[in-house]
Amino acid sequence: MTMKKFLSGILVVFLAGSVISIYAQECEIYKDYKEGTSVKMVHYDKKDKSTGYTVTTVKEKKSIPGGVSLLFHQQYDNNDDYTFESEFEVRCENGDILVDMGKMLDPNTMTAYENMEFDVKADDLSIPKNASPGDQLNDGAITVSVDTGTPVTVSITVTISDRKVESREKLTTPAGTFDCLKITYDMETKIGFMKVRSSAAEYFNSKNGVIKSESFNKKGKLTGYSVVEEIN
Repeated sequence: MTMKKFLSGILVVFLAGSVISIYAQECEIYKDYKEGTSVKMVHYDKKDKSTGYTVTTVKEKKSIPGGVSLLFHQQYDNNDDYTFESEFEVRCENGDILVDMGKMLDPNTMTAYENMEFDVKADDLSIPKNASPGDQLNDGAITVSVDTGTPVTVSITVTISDRKVESREKLTTPAGTFDCLKITYDMETKIGFMKVRSSAAEYFNSKNGVIKSESFNKKGKLTGYSVVEEIN
């Protein structure tokens, strides 16, 4: 796996969380999407300045035991001269959404290790089909071991904790108006002996996945956000 492919898997503000369902009652997520459907998510800093965008396209949908899986092709552009692309899969099993934690790594953190070889071990974060405000969701972790080409191996671990459904909210973006669950969590990123604590919120729509995500520093101040602005 190359660093660019891995980073593109991270930036998906999750789409970071979506699947198409051929089981209408069990898997609502992306049930109306077809192969070729694309979603554009625009990324902003705390001053509302665009820092880039991600276009994610449905490449394949298929049935799996208990549900379906959705294969995405994703391309990121930083509004300058840096682009990269990758593919990733999210599953729906018995109505529950399972999301690979590869999306949780900050690409700004990983830039220093571009083009290096690495090994990834990641948990799945789930969103139960009947999730509602007040529910505590599962936590998880992802560990990346980077081969620097020297005797020293760099280890990066991101741990998600206190993940819960805060509320139901109606969210309006250029792509439309969506009923969402607001899911919040704490995050700790550890690189060697250095630790960085932060938190985040994701606004999850039952048919379209994550519509908006927000990132906060350890003091609770907004550092950036991403919004779905086009669904084609």
